[in-house]
Amino acid sequence: MKKVDLSGWRRVVARAIPAAPVALLALAGAGPASAGELLIEQGVAADGTLLVRYTPPDGVRELPLFNRSSAMATVWGEMVAPVDRCATVALKPRPTITLAEGCASVAFRVTPRVLSRSATYEPAFPVGPTAVMGYTGYYAAAVPGHALRWRWTPGEGAHAVVAGRISSQSVDRVIGVDEVALALKDEGGTAAGWSALAANEYVFVGKADVTAMPGGVLIHDGALDAPRLGAVRSTLEGVTQRLARAYGVVPAGPWAVVAAASPAVPNFHGDVTAGRMMSLRFNDATPKDVEGALRQTRLFVSHELTHWWDTGIYRTDQDRPWIHEGHADWMAGLLMRESGQLDAERWRERLDIALNNCQIVRGDKPSATLPTGFGRGDDPYACGQVLMLLAQSARPRAGSPVDAAASLLRDSTAPIDAEAVARWADGGPAGAMHTLLLDPRQGFRGALLRDWSDLIDATPLKPGEPLPAYAQGRLVSALMRPLMAADCDDAISFWTQADHFRIDSQPACRVLRGNPNVRRVAGVSPFDDPVGAWQALRAACAAGRPIELTTDGEPMSLACPAPVPDMPIHEILRVRPQALARLGLGP
Repeated sequence: MKKVDLSGWRRVVARAIPAAPVALLALAGAGPASAGELLIEQGVAADGTLLVRYTPPDGVRELPLFNRSSAMATVWGEMVAPVDRCATVALKPRPTITLAEGCASVAFRVTPRVLSRSATYEPAFPVGPTAVMGYTGYYAAAVPGHALRWRWTPGEGAHAVVAGRISSQSVDRVIGVDEVALALKDEGGTAAGWSALAANEYVFVGKADVTAMPGGVLIHDGALDAPRLGAVRSTLEGVTQRLARAYGVVPAGPWAVVAAASPAVPNFHGDVTAGRMMSLRFNDATPKDVEGALRQTRLFVSHELTHWWDTGIYRTDQDRPWIHEGHADWMAGLLMRESGQLDAERWRERLDIALNNCQIVRGDKPSATLPTGFGRGDDPYACGQVLMLLAQSARPRAGSPVDAAASLLRDSTAPIDAEAVARWADGGPAGAMHTLLLDPRQGFRGALLRDWSDLIDATPLKPGEPLPAYAQGRLVSALMRPLMAADCDDAISFWTQADHFRIDSQPACRVLRGNPNVRRVAGVSPFDDPVGAWQALRAACAAGRPIELTTDGEPMSLACPAPVPDMPIHEILRVRPQALARLGLGP
């Protein structure tokens, strides 16, 4: 992928665009801010854009935005534009709105789009032509010593959905001075700071199809095909009831689920936020494999629903996402297995994929030394599911797959962190899971193969032998990544095709220029024999030879990277069939 340096970027947004007078008057007409409050209003224009107005307390001209993430450069630099000349927005050193003299408020138009290609909160995405789902964290601001009032104005014939509650009238939420002070002191460093400003929630505003369901509403854009929409609806109802029975408790308050389809979503992505708001985003193409698409939809929705328990009722450690993401993936599989929608072979394959994806990213790095949060050299979904498998293997289970009595969440009142997982799995203060998760000297792969050999089988990789598709794809892509990074000063951009790498040449590239198609590495096709290609690369480097690349044009020679890269895995891991039978999850 391309790397873009934003360290010195400071952009001032001052471009005026045609206003939407009726919609903006609707926002302004919902009632003024109370004295001493910062008012943030949101509504949707007739053309489907999100309108945001800021009215600060008297005398306040600058509004630093709360969110300091790198995504703000894209949101406020590309998606947001002022509707008049009352505002400038500086993106560096932190995103800040400045009001012009004589302006009591400033208004912006946000062009909704699916921004992220991964499961992260969307700033504003369209739900059909006249509705938007947006994440408050991209628009939150706070003024020291002043309360904050959020206001969502749906407009005629439309709805605002806030914290799961649907309304045809304007919805206000007031954040007191003490909560504002807490958030400013925290500076977004913890979940508590975001929660204090209500900067951690999805909100829906506009007109879209609304279906009432027991306990909540399903909102959709009309673009999602009927089979997948039906799978969403039936899974929402069935899994919510099943988890309520399993855990003996139901999350408080109503819920709202918003489903939308877009060509910008590669497959499907979803997330949940405080207030029991859920976003489900699908690719808009009609599935060719309908049965497979419905199975994936049910797994997907089951995963997201489980978060209403593991991050809603129970307090999983948000700095260790493998706990709640792993639990959600594990429970989704159990729910599908119990309902007969996932047979034993597919269940085992799902676990095998997780095992190998996890060992690719973690290798033999100690779990105790991994950085916290997402995107830090870990796969919280795969590794979390593996760790749930390891933990459950030591716990007694009832006959049904969804056995809440065997869950670390059941009746838990304390925060669930890595130590709590280890204590639950080991049944006390010491054991194999304590070593795996908490010992800074213990490598992940080594502990896995030593302490869970009765659960996991390891098969050495050999050149010329077939590999599972999931492992082959990862090994092939991993081969080109260090070669391009070394040649292009860490700029990496290529596509892995069925029989070649399509290189997106970067300005820094010394050899990989002209967007070549690379078919062989060191004389071996990695697409036919990835293990053989890795071995040929290392043999060339060991002999002091350059790495020869066969392309559709002239051959190319690359210097060996330093250090010489190695295969990310040397063994394929598989769950032993008898282990699943012992867990009551086999055939």
